[in-house]
Amino acid sequence: MTSYFRSTTPLSEELTDLIPHEIHEYIISFLDHTPTLKSCSLTCRAWLQASWKHLLAGRTLVVHRENIEDLLEIVKRNLHSLTIIRFVEGLYVEQGGSLRLPYRSSPWIELGENQQAFQFDDYLPLLVGFKSVKRLRLGWVRGDTGSPTVLSLQNNFGAGVTSLELNSVILCSPLQFFEILHALPQLTSLMLVGLKLDSGRQDEEEAPGTTLVHTPKPPQLQEFYCNISKDVAEFIFSWIVFHGSIPTRTLAVGLFNSSTNSKISRFLSESGSTIETVKIWDAYAATDFDLTPCTKIRTLKMGWIHLSSSSPPGSETFVTDVLRTVTSTCLEEVLVVLQILVSNSPGVESDLDAFDWSGLVSVLQQPRFKNLREVCFSVSSHTDVVSQALMKHIKPVVSSGKLPFNRDAFRVVSWTRAEYGGYW
Repeated sequence: MTSYFRSTTPLSEELTDLIPHEIHEYIISFLDHTPTLKSCSLTCRAWLQASWKHLLAGRTLVVHRENIEDLLEIVKRNLHSLTIIRFVEGLYVEQGGSLRLPYRSSPWIELGENQQAFQFDDYLPLLVGFKSVKRLRLGWVRGDTGSPTVLSLQNNFGAGVTSLELNSVILCSPLQFFEILHALPQLTSLMLVGLKLDSGRQDEEEAPGTTLVHTPKPPQLQEFYCNISKDVAEFIFSWIVFHGSIPTRTLAVGLFNSSTNSKISRFLSESGSTIETVKIWDAYAATDFDLTPCTKIRTLKMGWIHLSSSSPPGSETFVTDVLRTVTSTCLEEVLVVLQILVSNSPGVESDLDAFDWSGLVSVLQQPRFKNLREVCFSVSSHTDVVSQALMKHIKPVVSSGKLPFNRDAFRVVSWTRAEYGGYW
């Protein structure tokens, strides 16, 4: 089967010392073979089941058009004998972009050698037996899915899924979005990336008495990641606010303009009292964004602060503007992800000088930041240059004793893989 696993937690040292990782996965490849299972002793079977559970606990099974048929063969065998299907906790099903993946009902499209028609309405109903799935990600879904997809989510995954990601997904309407959420009643984590609702812009200003009043209540999300277009973001946050607060602890958003930011700030005024972590994934504008209601915030991460001649207006003061709205004394960690010119290009120093260092240092002198343990700047290959610029501006404040936290809290590091990919 041409699939692979994404690991979020490594195998234990005890297991890898006894059985190397590659040998372990080689053994796993035989476990769906019925004669193999029949010839195993009961002790061996018990070890295999425990081993499957351990191996798959922190991993995501990725399913796409090239391995879906192989997976379905294992699904069929799972109906009669034990296979890995019952132990998969993370499942990522990618349909494919409209140009990469043709419609099954379009015979005039010639399929390539390795191409297969992969329509969610046809295939999702066949993915049965995934009793342990907690994390579900649907990617590259076109706007041609219907009720079979929603019913499959409810019947095959609804009982256990607590985390859902919709990545590059086009839905027919907001109603279909609500139906998907309703199909997964145990949701506590929702990530929306590149979500499109074909009905266009709909928000409470357009139809305050008709659109939102008939919508269902949102799930009780503890984690909400929302990096979508401005119109969809405004609709989503207006919908949540209309129904009241939710117990969110982690919020990740894109700040695009004053209109979007005001909708997010209204959400924070309702639900901000429980939020401990705020992540800003697209730092375009800080206008009308307010963290005042977040009285328990401990972590604030701000990213893709662009420092160049083509930066969005206000990029230099974005970090300062956001920090000015923080009133909580609980803040412990601040991360700033900087995007500046490549190493061998002239002008790096001037771009860094344009950053509002003085404003940042001034804000951080406020007593409410006394519990800060880390103020980290994450950059590409400019750690030395950024460190010099940082020390140049904080040294006088440190010498004067006006900094309410330890100077060792400041750090400059290189991007991590997650930060390079746009997530932090």
